[in-house]
Amino acid sequence: MSNSNRGRIAPTPPLPFPGNTGEPFVGVYPWNAPKQAIGKEKPLTREQHAQGQAVLRNIHSLPHFLGAIFLSRHAYLLKEKGIHDANKWLVLQFERRIWPRIEIVNAKNAMNTNASPCFMAEVDNYARLPGMDDKELRRFADRISGQLMQNYERYCEEFIEANGGDNTGLISDSVQADFYGHVGNMARAFNVTPMHWRKYRKGALDAASAIDSLSRLVNSEWWERQLKALRTRWREALLIAAGEVNRNKYPYASKQAIRDVQARRLANMEYLKGCDLENVETGERLDLIDKVMASISNPEIRRMELMNTIAGIEKYAAGQKHAGMFITLTTPSKYHPTRVVGKKDNPQVQFNHNWDLEAFSPKDGQRYLVGIWSKMRTAFKDYGLSVYGMRVVEPHHDGTPHWHMMLFCERQQRQDVIDIMRRYAMKEDAGERGAAKNRFDCKHLNKGGAAGYIAKYIAKNIDGYALDGEIDHDTGKPLRDMAAAVTSWASTWRIPQFKSIGVPTMGAYRECRANCLRWISLAESFDERVEAVRAAASAGDFAAYIAGQGGANVPRDVQTVRVARKVADEPNAYDEEVQKVVGIFAPHLGRGHVFETRTTEWRIVRKAVDVDGLDLLTLKSASGAPRSPVNNCGEDEREPEPVLTVTPPEYVTAVMNLIEGGDVSWNDPDVAKVLKDAVRRQSPKASGQQHVKNRNKSRVDAPSARLTSAERDRIPKIRFELAQDGITAELWELRALARGATVTYSTKKFVYPSLNDWVSFNSFT
Repeated sequence: MSNSNRGRIAPTPPLPFPGNTGEPFVGVYPWNAPKQAIGKEKPLTREQHAQGQAVLRNIHSLPHFLGAIFLSRHAYLLKEKGIHDANKWLVLQFERRIWPRIEIVNAKNAMNTNASPCFMAEVDNYARLPGMDDKELRRFADRISGQLMQNYERYCEEFIEANGGDNTGLISDSVQADFYGHVGNMARAFNVTPMHWRKYRKGALDAASAIDSLSRLVNSEWWERQLKALRTRWREALLIAAGEVNRNKYPYASKQAIRDVQARRLANMEYLKGCDLENVETGERLDLIDKVMASISNPEIRRMELMNTIAGIEKYAAGQKHAGMFITLTTPSKYHPTRVVGKKDNPQVQFNHNWDLEAFSPKDGQRYLVGIWSKMRTAFKDYGLSVYGMRVVEPHHDGTPHWHMMLFCERQQRQDVIDIMRRYAMKEDAGERGAAKNRFDCKHLNKGGAAGYIAKYIAKNIDGYALDGEIDHDTGKPLRDMAAAVTSWASTWRIPQFKSIGVPTMGAYRECRANCLRWISLAESFDERVEAVRAAASAGDFAAYIAGQGGANVPRDVQTVRVARKVADEPNAYDEEVQKVVGIFAPHLGRGHVFETRTTEWRIVRKAVDVDGLDLLTLKSASGAPRSPVNNCGEDEREPEPVLTVTPPEYVTAVMNLIEGGDVSWNDPDVAKVLKDAVRRQSPKASGQQHVKNRNKSRVDAPSARLTSAERDRIPKIRFELAQDGITAELWELRALARGATVTYSTKKFVYPSLNDWVSFNSFT
């Protein structure tokens, strides 16, 4: 009898659940993979929804360039994280941390109604300035200048009426100063400081200065430039407050600031390419862009001159056995909108709450540094200390400026200089954390090490030359890539990046390097001292130039060679006298003893090129453009076109003197404005008929306007026959002749019989 198991048998245990193994799904079809359970997100409460909507209304009230950043962030969180995380970001992050910073920036840049209540109707319009386009801004400038003009005229009429119709005292100093005070206060409502305002506050304003300033205050183009500058800085301040300018986002300058500066430079470059410099006497023409790029406006030439200057200063200091210092000055913590925390390998950027109290801009930080430097210089003078060298201004990653200074002095004075500079650098907020370490730093320079210390900062602030492979310790990014952001930062906030300290004037150095002085001697016409300065400048020996001018820290009026200037023949647009550079003179030999280095008068004219209706930079100039030989009116001879003087010589002289002297740069918006205004002022406006397309360019014609194959085939023959008579026909003329039209060239008429491509059709009919 066999044994058998009876009863229930336990089933085979099930396989483990795949989700518990922690291993990724491996299968043929991805849709077989286990998916997350479908659930419904819990909705917001009524209070949470109301809070979020209130914050969104604030975001929508911001200018588009700023509000779009936060709306994009909210949309991302809403899609990826859910409605609760998006609402938390609105309430906890934006409303509590970002919105107060934006409000304080707007309050700081708001219209100053305390200065003058006459523009109360423009308060809301001025509040929209950061998001205002150019067309609306131009209308805004027209309203301001018109209102100021009406008020000034009313003051004049009231004065004449009060004096019984006598206007003899109208241009007296006291009367014009009084008018200037009223109109100037109105202008200060828009955070614009009128010219000569400090002189007015001191009670030293004369009638001539008052009229010079008033002529600007009632000029709409002047107001347009002022408002554009305010708009640019206000926009950048808002982006800084929103945390868009730091090492984690866009270091040094925002993306919009970099784009605006680059677009402005490209526009200026295209304008310069479309103009020539014409010799008034001989008619010789030079490319304006070539002249500008041969000056220090060219970043490469500017960098080479700065490096030569630094090397010359160091060489001079070595000859005098002076001690060198490399000093770094920075601002207190409240000037920095952000702070960096964490380890060096993983730094984190956070908002700096000390900045929230004042919302200081980079321009405010620069004013602070200039202020403490003026106090240091005063202390140097009081204690009989002398320093000289070079200063470089560059931004931190969040846009806050700091200074790098290469200074030299006598060895026994070095410690006193350091003590004075440290004392003033630490005078404000000395007790804050990290002040002793970060606010002031001094390194002693070894012989030959000055240029190496500061060369990197010069290249970083100009064009990034020879910085391949170098890493910026502020941002952790390549230094070469940061040059565009740094130059955009300086252009946006109008901060001068380089300045020499205690060395002879650079204007005389550049004049002595003029071509007309390169291979001649001034020993006979002047003396050996002047010749030594000229020879040193011509050879590019800046150390010998310093010595020839009398050494470092020599007052300008006792230097050996100075720049000679004279009043231009005609005033500027504001009826002011313009001082133009004409050469050099030696103060010890008298001001009347001048060697003229600029004897040629130039004017800006447009290039002689064919017009394109879409290219305003290449409009045809009547003074140099070729004329078409076609006479469309059927007359034997055409009326000669008038010769247009595009701009008078004094505009060219003034602008080119400023560019070559290094006072302004070709990419400065005001320089381009002057050039464009000069051309526009002397040129007639082109009508709609004058803005024609270049007929030599191919285009897509309508079917009814296209040539037949036989007409296209006869165009080469027509062109050849016209060329035998010395005529170069344009494409549209050839097409007209191929169709059978009559075209007159000078006194000759040309006509070709029209072709009949429809013989069979005609015979049928």
